[in-house]
Amino acid sequence: MQWRLLLAGLYPVEFRDFFLGDMYCSLTYFTANIELFFCLYAHHWNNPPQCNSTHSRLLGFFSALPGIWRALQCIRRYKDTKNIFPHLVNCGKYFATIAYYVTLSVYRIDRTWKHLAIFVTFATINAVYTSIWDLVMDWSLMQPHASKRFLRDVRGYKGTRWYYLAMILDPILRFNWIFYAIYTQDLQHSTFVSFVVALSEVSRRGMWVLFRVENEHCSNVARFKASRDVPLPYNIPTESEEDFERRQQAQEQTPQATTTSAASPAVARLRSHTGATLEAQESAGSSLRRRPQHARTFTMILADAHTQDFEKKKKPGAGDSDNSNNVERDGDPDGEGPAGSSDEDDDEQDTQDVLDAEALLRERREQAGNGNRQD
Repeated sequence: MQWRLLLAGLYPVEFRDFFLGDMYCSLTYFTANIELFFCLYAHHWNNPPQCNSTHSRLLGFFSALPGIWRALQCIRRYKDTKNIFPHLVNCGKYFATIAYYVTLSVYRIDRTWKHLAIFVTFATINAVYTSIWDLVMDWSLMQPHASKRFLRDVRGYKGTRWYYLAMILDPILRFNWIFYAIYTQDLQHSTFVSFVVALSEVSRRGMWVLFRVENEHCSNVARFKASRDVPLPYNIPTESEEDFERRQQAQEQTPQATTTSAASPAVARLRSHTGATLEAQESAGSSLRRRPQHARTFTMILADAHTQDFEKKKKPGAGDSDNSNNVERDGDPDGEGPAGSSDEDDDEQDTQDVLDAEALLRERREQAGNGNRQD
């Protein structure tokens, strides 16, 4: 997995690749210290200040390295799908991140007002860019017409206050770079601020992970790629239905006509209810077969953009065509082939599975109804 990240752009971007790349984007304090470690040992711990951020340009490069990896992954996703949005737009976000760390390194080495102004400009652009992307793209929030205002209709967590709290904390923590511009004149203050900013960024990334994975799961549920409750292909009779059947059998065995006439309205109501249910299911199935295309709003397009961050791996043995697609994708490092075919095949297979399940459900219910009439 580490090699796939180091050689970003040469491999198709899967979930593990983009997710690990985003983790490293919050571990720039660690990646920057790689240079510090080798520099100190290379100089035998003589004159350690020559290896810190005020003298080393290589430290700034290691800070920007995770952003470079993610930018290359976005370019690879664009190559595979030919979709400018969201991949090139996402790549622009990581270019802003790279510019942020580069200007920070330049300002640390040459502390002039000019370099400070450039750093503040790019840091502001990066903070606004990434904050909007976190809320709108990665978490699919900020939907004005949702059942809970500015959230989304499908949510994995019961309490809505956690979503609103995250929507407030994430932009605030994205602006933690402000401490770099304030407490940088003293070396000890600069070292302490770097640690505090790194700690706040790791905490923000932990919060981001919780809502990013939750949003991905909710999207899979909505697209029939996952399920919270596993549906059964038949009905489990409730206690009221069993009591009704016992009462109906007892009434059929009784020779009195009054009892039969009294039971007939209840039977008629049950049959009408069953017929209406089957008609509703058939109409739902027929509508699913037609798959009407509703007009997608701009908010819906943004909310679904996160599903394109990575390539969906197909399950082995899902069919000859699926296996051939897997061989082409895994065997060809350049990723040549029809763009986006894996995702489209997944959607078609999921739809067919739903149709098969509904057909089996109707068949079981018809068999159960025929058996009851014969009895």
